Amino acid sequence: MAISFRRHLVNEVKRIGRRENLAEDKAFLFWFAVTILELSDDDAREAISVEGANDKGIDLFWKDDDEGRIVVAQGKYSNDFSFRPKIGHLAKLQSSLDWLINPEALRRDGKIDLAQAAEDYVDAIKENYGVELWFVYAGPKCPNIDKQISVYNQNPENLSKQRIIRHYHAELIEANWLESKGTSSRIDHERIAFIDKAPKPLNGDFGEAIVVSIPGSEIVKIYARHEEKLFDRNVRLFLGARKGSVNAGIAETLRDPNSSKYFWAFNNGITIICDEFKPGNKFVELNNFSIVNGCQTVVSLSQAPGENISRVSVLARIIAASSEIVNDIIQFTNSQNPIRTWDIASQDRTQRRLQTGFGQLSKPYIYLTRRGARPKGNLKKYRADGKLKQIRIDLMGQYAAAFRGYAVLSYKHKAFIFSKYHDDVFPPDVRVDEVLFQWICGEIARATVQKTICSKTENEARILRKGGTLFVLSAMSKILSLRNGATYLNDCKETAIQSRSLGARLRKYAEYARDLYIQAVQDQCQLEGAELATLIRQPDFNRKVMDRIERQYGKDSRAVQWLKEALPKINLR
Repeated sequence: MAISFRRHLVNEVKRIGRRENLAEDKAFLFWFAVTILELSDDDAREAISVEGANDKGIDLFWKDDDEGRIVVAQGKYSNDFSFRPKIGHLAKLQSSLDWLINPEALRRDGKIDLAQAAEDYVDAIKENYGVELWFVYAGPKCPNIDKQISVYNQNPENLSKQRIIRHYHAELIEANWLESKGTSSRIDHERIAFIDKAPKPLNGDFGEAIVVSIPGSEIVKIYARHEEKLFDRNVRLFLGARKGSVNAGIAETLRDPNSSKYFWAFNNGITIICDEFKPGNKFVELNNFSIVNGCQTVVSLSQAPGENISRVSVLARIIAASSEIVNDIIQFTNSQNPIRTWDIASQDRTQRRLQTGFGQLSKPYIYLTRRGARPKGNLKKYRADGKLKQIRIDLMGQYAAAFRGYAVLSYKHKAFIFSKYHDDVFPPDVRVDEVLFQWICGEIARATVQKTICSKTENEARILRKGGTLFVLSAMSKILSLRNGATYLNDCKETAIQSRSLGARLRKYAEYARDLYIQAVQDQCQLEGAELATLIRQPDFNRKVMDRIERQYGKDSRAVQWLKEALPKINLR
């Protein structure tokens, strides 16, 4: 394992532990959630904060509405990467589902947050979500654990209930980290057997290609050797198997002895890109290759009953592509699974205009409307303090929705932001300067919440872990409007928005909004005799909280001198 990765992870775990006031195992899972699961800091914070979960085998719980899956993880950390997992650890993770199926038992046991997670789990199962148990540890791959996981994943009951265990040992974690940093490499060399003789290669402007049929057993062997490294250039890893999804259809076909005979005809096959291929008699040599489309097919094959694999073959396109079109091949071949609503919204006229506008600012930002969609060429103009200034479209949508008063929507239903609520959150005439202001306010709210979680009491921290950034941002927006007038954003200018003096003033608004939000939530919980986890799901939750905040601001604003110092007016022109 590369020393650079070890050093990076050890330093990150220490940094996150200090910042979030977390033990090493939890800090490790926080890093994993952000880097591998690609959660935001706020979502990662909530995912690992299930109170009292450790004794139930749950270190992380996440309901992924975008992919239709529940993720339950257990993490084990060792700063010298020597952790040796035991079968008991894995057994405890498996048994966590027995607890999650019974929310009332957890509530009687005094585990309120975990009980709420269990209710999410039960609701998700009713909606046919897949269930993924992630066993994550900083140590070498354990063959016994791998064997147990393989048995679990091929158990007919688990297959029918769409349950799977993912095995994330240190080597695989590093491979995914390299991929996230854009420094991973393809697989150097492999020899793959196929059915019948090699056809004559096809030559074209795209490069050279052959089309062959590969036995399912051969694909399973290759996956066992390389795991997720096979998918270095794939835009998505395995997405689970929610009932009714493409992946569920693949899995069901492979489980059925009759249907599996027709797998070749039913499945779209896989696409492999490489630098070079050399066909032989019933085999092909590949150099520097990656599967760019077909991850779902390959992983589903690896989990299928062994007796059915022998009758399965898969169509494979092998392309030695010119470097100029590799990215286009990846994009155009990845259309089998549904794309997210913000992927579709990225082609909306307003979003395209915003993307252009962010790039034309005097201090420009990269507006990431699709993963990896960075501008080509020198990115120096997008850097500040050694970091790229990037805005992810999905997070921007959440910030914009919360800023406009749709805090519950942004917290629980972000997919709707880019469908039925898109024009409310991003009006067709919205200016890039206004959206930039919302982004900066969102980032300041996020930093304020993050800092506060470690310094406030545990009860206050628990409130902020539940979508704190978005609700504080919503409160901050309300207070900005009350203090500066409803039209304060009219004619706002980039130079004022990105000034240091404004940033200092906005931090005061964020801190005041945080304090009022915490107090309003505590009052509302006491008034209704309910926990935040229950209240936060109510459609009128944010309205009730904002009403309390507005009334409190009205009282505080009577102290004119205090108001001038605590919440100085802002000028965005």
